Amino acid sequence: MISIVLSGLLVGICFDFYRMLRWHLGLTKIQTFLGDLLFSIAALGIIFCLAQKANYLEFRFYLFLGSLLGLLLYIAIFSRYVKKIFDVLFRLIRYVSQFIRKLIQAFLRGVYIGIAGMMRIPYGILRWLGMLLYRIGEAISRNTLIKKSK
Repeated sequence: MISIVLSGLLVGICFDFYRMLRWHLGLTKIQTFLGDLLFSIAALGIIFCLAQKANYLEFRFYLFLGSLLGLLLYIAIFSRYVKKIFDVLFRLIRYVSQFIRKLIQAFLRGVYIGIAGMMRIPYGILRWLGMLLYRIGEAISRNTLIKKSK
């Protein structure tokens, strides 16, 4: 009987986890539908596994009553605290992921600035050489045009 009540408690924890995850991610209607479907399958799996351990899958009324009792106990006693823990956990995950993203962006920006700084010298030399060749070609073409016009 304890494992059956425990299945209701676990389903309640999973529900609060899913509810807070859905709230933090801001899911669309289709994503919410798919999430609800996955949650239902997970809840069924939890109840199935614990019912198998409790009474070898003999579906009796007390199985459903025990799961419901566990869920109601969870909602009445533990739900508000677990939701706060999940909220803090998701905020922490969001903060850490933003910090890591900013760290990677700063690193890549530094690499870009470093490569751009190292390429200034060869680019300057090539630009100077290109301008020199352009002026030489311009001078040669001007001299040939002047000679032809005489």
